[in-house]
Amino acid sequence: MFAALALTILASSAAIFVHADPDPTNPGPGDVFIEGQACSMNWSPDTTGAWKTMVIQLKTGDNFNMVNLTTVGTVDGTDATKTSFSYPCPQVTPHSPIYFYQFSSPASANSVWTGRFTITDTANDIVPAAESTQPDGSAIPWGTGELVNSTSTTAVNATSSMSATSTALGTPSATSSVSNT
Repeated sequence: MFAALALTILASSAAIFVHADPDPTNPGPGDVFIEGQACSMNWSPDTTGAWKTMVIQLKTGDNFNMVNLTTVGTVDGTDATKTSFSYPCPQVTPHSPIYFYQFSSPASANSVWTGRFTITDTANDIVPAAESTQPDGSAIPWGTGELVNSTSTTAVNATSSMSATSTALGTPSATSSVSNT
């Protein structure tokens, strides 16, 4: 009986360690990108093969009420030889460290995020984030930006099962389920 229970626990533990969503490695706090030039990102790939279709979205807002600005690309998140992506940075307002990327896959209930970074027109035109703390009190600056030449954005509210944890550097670092509302 004890051996069977121990084997079940061991098998369950092994299944937990097999799950490996992509892990964004940059951009993050302190990174600045210039509108019209390359916005780039890097990640460690999904090693399970589930994230063959990885959608990358530019977001803004707080950790719980994320606003989708645009989808910047769809890539194979399992390809260990292609763990970066770049595209021309869009024009945004304000020029603050309030932008981040969300990586998601239709094959996974989880999403992962980069840290917050700045998109601006010149390296000297940066204003502080409008808010200094998240709605839960975490000391992570944020704000809500928008694309200059866009008429629509989509707010995404986290489900109650989301356990968003963040570091003091402003990295939304949770791996969580979210639903579009």
